[in-house]
Amino acid sequence: MTRVRDLVLSGALAVGAIALTLGLLEAGLRLEARAGATRAERQRGSLGATVPAPGSRARLGQIIRISPNPRIVYELVPNLDVVFVQAPLVTNAEGFRGSSVPLARAPRTVRVVGLGDSVMFGWGVRWEDSYLARLQAELTSDFPAVSWEVVNTAVPGYNTAMEVETLEEKGLRYRPDLVILNFVGNDLGLPNFLVAQPDPLALDRSFLLDLVRSRLDRARGSGGLRLTPVPADVRRLGLDGASSERVPPAYRDMVGLDAWRREMGRLAALARAHGFEVVVLVHPEAPAFVKATCDALGFPVVETAAALRDYERTAGVGPEDESPLVLTPADPHPSPLGHQIIARVLGEYLERSGLSRRLVARRSGRARRRSASRRALREPSRPDRPVRTRCNGSASCPI
Repeated sequence: MTRVRDLVLSGALAVGAIALTLGLLEAGLRLEARAGATRAERQRGSLGATVPAPGSRARLGQIIRISPNPRIVYELVPNLDVVFVQAPLVTNAEGFRGSSVPLARAPRTVRVVGLGDSVMFGWGVRWEDSYLARLQAELTSDFPAVSWEVVNTAVPGYNTAMEVETLEEKGLRYRPDLVILNFVGNDLGLPNFLVAQPDPLALDRSFLLDLVRSRLDRARGSGGLRLTPVPADVRRLGLDGASSERVPPAYRDMVGLDAWRREMGRLAALARAHGFEVVVLVHPEAPAFVKATCDALGFPVVETAAALRDYERTAGVGPEDESPLVLTPADPHPSPLGHQIIARVLGEYLERSGLSRRLVARRSGRARRRSASRRALREPSRPDRPVRTRCNGSASCPI
């Protein structure tokens, strides 16, 4: 009997010791998670997915990383050379599409900085087919007295708050003459990804089990921070101005109509302080609140809806046809043809308003236009296979 009692006591002591050890490990991991998250906040730019191999096919989550700036949230991985949505994607050392632009401006150079998300980024099209690249080529041809440099800071899923923050932290270093802001219907909502970090006080998870799983999965650690996709229904929160407890507190001042208007006012203040012009591009048509806000701030709004309708009428594309202006019926992002029309509409506005000439005069002292030059981007001819899908600027529009 005594021996049985001793065995039971020994077993209980062993179980207690194991439980105590596991408890101490759990507590230690929670403290480390808190400290690691603090360290990671200081090193956010080094966190993110492993860079895809050159030439490989990449998903959206593989071409972005956590930004050092929590209000930018995430950014493109620099020096990519992959295939993304069936198109080659190359990023420069600064993490932008297009050629690298030196911070030091050469004489007689006009600089354009683009702020946007997937439309301006050029989702599913080659860089040279994107509308900013086409616009740069057109301006270079039409106004050869100066050089035209374009910095495209657009990243899929950005909202206006992230875009203006990107301008202030990254874009202003290039001393832009013109900033083009691309508005889409979900610019008032949450971005595609948010930064998530574990709560050291959460009782619905075990940090010790998480450690074991990560070792088994050979997952690369990230100091407690990671990018997590935002469900579509959560992304839409804020589009109607309604507040919701489902929006994480850290992001509530970045969504909704009031936040959007505040960021537009911030953009106007930056324009005054740094002496650049602002044009707001809306593809296809601007909501009333966008027009009213931009009018109050003195920002011109350039819409593509009329040009798209003209093209469809000229090309004979009917309601029963699929639109050649988008990538596919299921993906309303602009096709190369759609980007071509956007670039033409922008170029025509810059010429008609006299803005392009003013920018040239600012950097060259004159605004002489090559008399023999004709626009490279004319109304495209009717495609062989018309396709059709419409996007009305709602939350289902391009990301």
